[in-house]
Amino acid sequence: MTFPILNDYKAAMTNAKARFATLDITPRLDGRRGPLFLAGNFAGVFKAERPDGTLLAVKCFIRDLPNLERRYQAVARFISAAGSPYFIDLTYHPAEVYVTSTIATAGEFPVVTMPWIDGRTIGAVAGALCEKNNRRALAGLGRAWARLCRDLLGRGIAHGDLKHDNVLVTPEGRLKLIDYDSMFLPELQGLASPLLGGINFQNPARTDRHYDDSVDHFSMLVMLLSLRALVHDPSLLAKYHNGENIILSHQDFVTPTASPLLQMLLNSDDCFLADWSGRLVAACRTGALRVPGMRAILRAALKLDVNVEPGGPRRLFYLLTAGGRHHAAGRLK
Repeated sequence: MTFPILNDYKAAMTNAKARFATLDITPRLDGRRGPLFLAGNFAGVFKAERPDGTLLAVKCFIRDLPNLERRYQAVARFISAAGSPYFIDLTYHPAEVYVTSTIATAGEFPVVTMPWIDGRTIGAVAGALCEKNNRRALAGLGRAWARLCRDLLGRGIAHGDLKHDNVLVTPEGRLKLIDYDSMFLPELQGLASPLLGGINFQNPARTDRHYDDSVDHFSMLVMLLSLRALVHDPSLLAKYHNGENIILSHQDFVTPTASPLLQMLLNSDDCFLADWSGRLVAACRTGALRVPGMRAILRAALKLDVNVEPGGPRRLFYLLTAGGRHHAAGRLK
């Protein structure tokens, strides 16, 4: 199916009262009096207002995703039932907006709506904290990330595209996941992965056949390792951030032995940085998306502050055992 381009949806939004089948919305406008929107590779998200003043994010698709309706109906049911603090309620509206298009047949196209959430991306927040050299807050951000990841693993699901701009930090400091195009849910088992995620957070070996509850492991570890590294050296962001990552990038994963950043992290005095970077390198070498010990990694991450945890494998093993977790909990906030 061919979808309209973003300019076609912008034209429809300017006449929203006549173009939407069930939604009564008015688009918010930018400085040029055009509809306010965020553009992505597969959709545009418009900011709109209901008659009661509540704000909506209206997602309009510009590329076809296989089994789009089935996937989003499943995601909507999951979010409604799960009660997770990390997801935003959504509604899938089939044949909702009438679009006349320069490339697609004129007709009604689906949209997804959810409450508009104010906040900054986790990448932007990490950048601001690095500029302020706020290592304590960076450590807190790492712990918040670990809690989010544990929630996903505990539910047996996967977001499918965890990266720096798909996680919002609200003004209250809560993390919220956005962009559910690639989500894996047990009821979707057997389908192919519709997207492969941002390359700076994904194992290069990932294909559309990788579609289960382990597809987030690699990106969970990339984010966790990046935030832990910034806790110890915030200046790494200025050196390695390229706008599409935190500090690690696709090329680091393709040739990990030639990556100066990974080699530095492997030799870190902090046993967690050394261990986690070693696990990341192993995953890159084997092409495995499932990271062994991911739950133990996240348990340990919940206890970490700005202090360096010295020691070799035995020290790390002790910290990851039940007794070690009790010991660490007594010292680390």
